[in-house]
Amino acid sequence: MKKESKDQAWSGSGGSLFERFAVNLADYTRTGKIPPEGDQDIRYGLELQNERLKNKGLTMQYSFVPRGHFAGEDKALRKWKDEHYTSRLECRSCKMERNLFRGSKKEYGNQKKTMFYQTITDVNGPYLAGDDVYTCPSCGAATTFAGLQKGCPYCGACFQMSDIFPVVSNYYFLEDGSFTEEESKAYMGKFMAVTGILFFVYMLFKNYGAGGSTGQILLTALLSGVLGGVVLGWLLSAFALLGKVICESARTVPFVPTIGSGLRFVRLMKQYSPEFSWEYFSNKVISLLKMIIFSNELSDLPVYAGEPLGDLFEDVVDVFYTGAVGLKNFRVEGEYCYVAVNIFLDNLYDNGKRIFQKRNKYCVQVKRNIGKPVNMHFSIKHLQCKGCGASFDATKERYCPGCGKAYDLGDEDWIVTSVVKK
Repeated sequence: MKKESKDQAWSGSGGSLFERFAVNLADYTRTGKIPPEGDQDIRYGLELQNERLKNKGLTMQYSFVPRGHFAGEDKALRKWKDEHYTSRLECRSCKMERNLFRGSKKEYGNQKKTMFYQTITDVNGPYLAGDDVYTCPSCGAATTFAGLQKGCPYCGACFQMSDIFPVVSNYYFLEDGSFTEEESKAYMGKFMAVTGILFFVYMLFKNYGAGGSTGQILLTALLSGVLGGVVLGWLLSAFALLGKVICESARTVPFVPTIGSGLRFVRLMKQYSPEFSWEYFSNKVISLLKMIIFSNELSDLPVYAGEPLGDLFEDVVDVFYTGAVGLKNFRVEGEYCYVAVNIFLDNLYDNGKRIFQKRNKYCVQVKRNIGKPVNMHFSIKHLQCKGCGASFDATKERYCPGCGKAYDLGDEDWIVTSVVKK
């Protein structure tokens, strides 16, 4: 077990990109200032969620306290790349507290030990992504990276690629069942203390009427309390910990069918897209699903091309990805591939009377034109019409403002065609 530093803290200024995003994400829940380290899709998703919370009359606050085995340094896990961009998955361990308020009244709060995961994306070279469309950080107009380096054609602001990249392109939290040395001692100490007190009281009353001096009775009770607390307390803490592990394992049983499905899917997709990766795909699907969950007008959301979802998500105010995405089926028809996956989410609901968390399983179908190369940093925040060349923000307009033509996102990236709650 690793010893925990009580003085450990993440830095919002001098720390790594991972730390800066974490600190600024927590600040965002208090100030409304969106973390500049997040990419445009993250920022858009946070805007949608914030609008949902406002409509519910709620405010939400996150806080992170570093703890555990990977609290003090970025732990690199996996890496994937395409022609222009390289992404890597990093994690840190922390205590996370989440509170929701309705006005000044606290309606919900929980604390848990988590592994905080972030996907960090960078360009492979300063000029490789020059023609990719991007939204000017200064005025919000859609232009290109090359245009931003020369000076935005709309506001004149100049940016280097290093001003924009690297960037956090996805994040999520998974529960961490490990214990630090201090946590383990505190956990066992509680059982030993309670058990010791019970033994002491029991022996005190048992021997009180049996005769003997008060000193002998107290000494016997004290020795019994110490011995019983150490031995039985340790055993009880071990059994309690085992029970906790079994309960947590039982919650993951529905995830078993997802194991190995990612590798099978990658083998299928690499026939059509050699640069394809499971990490990129799962990140993208979760990002799209979050947009759908928090969107109030699905008809205006270009990443969704399915039937109306009614009130399926209208009470969801926060979403935690459980780390489980499983391939259900895969097929290719003409230029498009259609993929159905099962996704498990821990959703936080507000029905107006109470706030509660519930684990849900969704079957999500997505499609993509496999004849087009993958752009791992494609975003609906910055599009360029194939018809007239006009740039626009597809999160606000489904049709090109220049020629009125609907933009088919399925020719550029994955889009969702159906969502079914299981």
